[in-house]
Amino acid sequence: MTRFDAVVVGAGFAGVAAATALAERGARVLVLETRQRPGGRAYSWTDPRTGEIQDNGQHVLAAFYDETFHLLERLGTKDALEVDPTFRLRIWERGRGSFEIRCPDLPAPLHWIAAIGGSGRLSVSSRLLAMDLPRRVRALAARNGDGSRITVDAWLREIGGGDLRALLDPLALASLNESPAEGSAGLFASVLERLFQAPARRSGLALPRRGLGDLLQGFEEFVGSRGGEVRYRATALGVRLESGAVAGLSLLGGEPLHARCVILAVPHERAGWMLPRELFGDRYEIAQVPWSPIVSTVHTFDRPILESRFVGMLGTKTQWAFDRGANQVGTVRSAAFEDQDRPGEAILEETTRELAEAFPEARIARILRARVYKERRATIRSTPEVQPLRPPATTPARGLFLAGDWTDTGLPPTIEGAVRSGHRAAELAWNSAATS
Repeated sequence: MTRFDAVVVGAGFAGVAAATALAERGARVLVLETRQRPGGRAYSWTDPRTGEIQDNGQHVLAAFYDETFHLLERLGTKDALEVDPTFRLRIWERGRGSFEIRCPDLPAPLHWIAAIGGSGRLSVSSRLLAMDLPRRVRALAARNGDGSRITVDAWLREIGGGDLRALLDPLALASLNESPAEGSAGLFASVLERLFQAPARRSGLALPRRGLGDLLQGFEEFVGSRGGEVRYRATALGVRLESGAVAGLSLLGGEPLHARCVILAVPHERAGWMLPRELFGDRYEIAQVPWSPIVSTVHTFDRPILESRFVGMLGTKTQWAFDRGANQVGTVRSAAFEDQDRPGEAILEETTRELAEAFPEARIARILRARVYKERRATIRSTPEVQPLRPPATTPARGLFLAGDWTDTGLPPTIEGAVRSGHRAAELAWNSAATS
C-alpha cells in the first residue's frame, strides 16, 4: 500500500496549490475531492446544447496575481489566460457616457496616480486627492493592523472621497464582493496597495481563453507523476487526532485513512463540522459566517457589441461587462443579495436592456443565446467584523494546516487569496515534516 507524506482535502484552487507545491518539493501527496473535478467554486463545464465551454460565473484575474501565476507556471497552463499587461478600463456611466482609465508606462505608483488623476471624469479636488491616495492607503493599512474596524464607505467619507468614488466604489464592490457600505476598508486597502505596487506592465486584467477548467489542466498528472494520487468522489468526514496531533481521516463509506500531515482546503462551513471546536479557539464563529453571492450572465450576440474588452458600468444593476470572444458578453453583479432569488428570466431581461442602453451595437444586434448563473456561495463575507475571525494556516494540532480563501490570507476571498493560502500551508507542512 502506498504511504503518502501528506493528505490534502479539497481540490479547489487552494488545495491544488498546496498539493502541487508539496509534490514539486518531492512529497507524495494524496488529494481527496468530493466532486468529480478540481476547481472548487470556480470551474467550467461544457454546455450540452451548444458544445461551448462555460464558467460557473465570470471570473476575472489580475496580471499581478503572483501566486496564481506561479501555480499556472508549475502546471504549464499560463497560456490558458489572455492577459492585458497594462491596465486599461473603459467605464460607462448612466447619464454621463463613457470615459477611460489607462495606466501609462511610469514607475509605480506614479502610473496609477497618473491614470486616476488624469481622468476627465474627476473634479480638480478629486485629482489632487488621487495624488495622495497611496499615502492614505498606507495609513489605512496601518490602522487596520491595529485592529481598526471601518467600512469602505466610512473611510471614503473620512478622506473626502467626493467623485473619486465613481472609480473606487466599483473597485471595492468587485474586489470584496461587498457593497462599500458593508465591505472592510482594511481588506480594500490590501487591494489598493497591490494595485499601486504592481509595475505598469503587470497592472492589467486577465480572462481565461476558454474556461477556468483549463487553468488546472494536468493537475492530476502533475501529482501522479511524483508518486501522489488524486481521488475524486472521495469525501472526508472528519480529522482524527491523537495526543494533540493528526492521526488520520475518517472517510465516507471507507476505512479510516492514516495520515500524519493533513491540509484541510475546504470551505469554512465544512471545516467547522470536520474539526473539533477547540481547534478554532476564539475564531469558531468563522464556520457560521454567511456567504456573499455573485450573479452573472452570458449573452451570445450575432456581432461584437463592446467598445473594449473590460467595461465597468455605473448606475445600473449590471456592474461589469466583458468581451469573452466569439461575440459572447459576460456580465457580473457582485454582492447580489437581491438577485439571488429572482427569476433568471427577469435578470436576463434587465441585463439585456442595460447592455442596450450602454452600447449602441447591442440595440441592433440579435441575441442568439443568453444564460444566467447564480453562485449563492461565491465568497465568504468581507465585512470588518469577519476579518478578525479568519484563522491562520496553523492549528493547535500538530500536522494539521488550513487553506482556503476564507483563511487569514491578508487578501479578500479571491482566487489569488486561495492560491496564496495553499502555498503557505504547503510551506508550513513541508517545514514541519523536516523538523519532526
